Amino acid sequence: MSDGPTAGDLPSIDEVLADPAASFWLKTALRSALCRDPVDAAHDSEILARLLEERCDQILSGS
Repeated sequence: MSDGPTAGDLPSIDEVLADPAASFWLKTALRSALCRDPVDAAHDSEILARLLEERCDQILSGS
């Protein structure tokens, strides 16, 4: 898997929340994270992203 988009490539939070093509799950996660301590939310989101990326790699490799 790639490292994903760089910060300059990312839309703003407001743009994602207003985007009708953005998933309900992503919008819900963003709204939830905005109510939390930003350091805790960022740390938890990094762990979640790593876990999901590892799961995706395992599925794609057939492991």
